[in-house]
Amino acid sequence: MFTKKRIIIGILVLSALWGIMTYYRSKNTGEVIPTETIKRDTISETVSVTGEVLSGEYADLAFQSTGVVDEINVKEGDTVVAGQRIASLDRMVLFSQLKQARTAFSIAEQSEKQARTRTSAIGKKWNDLKPEERTAITLKTEQARENVRTLELQMKQNVLLAPFDGQITRLNIRVGEVVSLGKIIGRISKTNDLIIESRVPESDITKIAFDMDARVTFDAFTTEEEFVAKVENIALSSTVIQDVVSYKVKFRLTNPDIRLKEGMTANIDIETAKRENVLTVPFRAVTKENGKTYVDLKQPDGTFVKKEVVTGLEGDDGTIEIKSGLKEGNEVTIGSVQAK
Repeated sequence: MFTKKRIIIGILVLSALWGIMTYYRSKNTGEVIPTETIKRDTISETVSVTGEVLSGEYADLAFQSTGVVDEINVKEGDTVVAGQRIASLDRMVLFSQLKQARTAFSIAEQSEKQARTRTSAIGKKWNDLKPEERTAITLKTEQARENVRTLELQMKQNVLLAPFDGQITRLNIRVGEVVSLGKIIGRISKTNDLIIESRVPESDITKIAFDMDARVTFDAFTTEEEFVAKVENIALSSTVIQDVVSYKVKFRLTNPDIRLKEGMTANIDIETAKRENVLTVPFRAVTKENGKTYVDLKQPDGTFVKKEVVTGLEGDDGTIEIKSGLKEGNEVTIGSVQAK
C-alpha cells in the first residue's frame, strides 16, 4: 500500500532521472544537434499558377439563323474591317419569298393609293368609306410592308459580318455545312492586344491585388525568356470546375512579343508579399503548440530552452519571418529537442 511519503519520494526520483536524461542528451552524450543562426534577410511569398494567352478584346462569331453555308469569304488569320463579310448561308428561298413579298406590297400600296384618290364617278371616295373599310385597306398595306421588312431582316441574318476591325483567329466551318442558330463558328480578335487569363484557387485569391507584378514564362519559349505582367482584373464571382473553386484573373503583359499567339500556355509567378531586412529562420525550426509558436533556443552552456516567438511572412525558400522573441545571432535547433 502506497503512503504519502513513498509517493513524494517516487516523484523526486523520477524528476532527478528526467533531469539527468535531459542533461546527457543535450551535453554529455556527444550528440551534435544541428542549429541555425538567426540572421536578417529578404523574404518573399509567391503564388504560382498557369494561364492561357487570349485576346484582350474578342467576339465569338455565330449566325443568327439556321441554314446551309454557301460562301466563306475569309480564312483563319485574315485581317478584316468592321462590316466586312465573313460568310453567308444559302438564301435562294429567301430571295424568292422576298420578291413575292415586294410584289404583294406594291399591289397593296397601289390599291390604297387608288382608294384614297378615287372619284365618285368610279366608286366611293375615301372619306365616304366606313372607318373599318379604311382601316382594312391600310392594314393590308402595312402587313405587306412588314412582310418585306421581315424577309429583308432574315436575309441580313444569313450573312455574317465582322463586328469590328480585327483578325480572324478561329474559323471552323465549311461550304455545305448545316449550322444552327447561335452555333459559334469562329472568333475575331483585336490585333496586338493580348492578355493572360488564369484561374487562381480560392486559397490564394485573397493574396492577389490589382496592379501586382508577375513574372511570366511560356512553354513555347525557353525558361530564360522571362516576361513581366501586371494584374489587370480579378473576377468578383467564382468558377467551379469538378468541385474546385477558383477565380479568373487577367494579366496584362508590359513587354509583349510578336511571337505570342492565342492559346499559348503561360507559367505565372505573382509576388504577393515581400519583407526586407527582417529576422528569418528555416520553417522547420518552428513548432506549434496550443495555438502558440516556439523554437528551441540554444543557451551559452550548450543546453536548449523552449522560446515562444511571433512569426510573420512565410517565404518561398522555406524560411519564415520572426517578428519578436529572438535576436540576430541567436541559434536555434533545426529539429526540436523539447519533449512535446
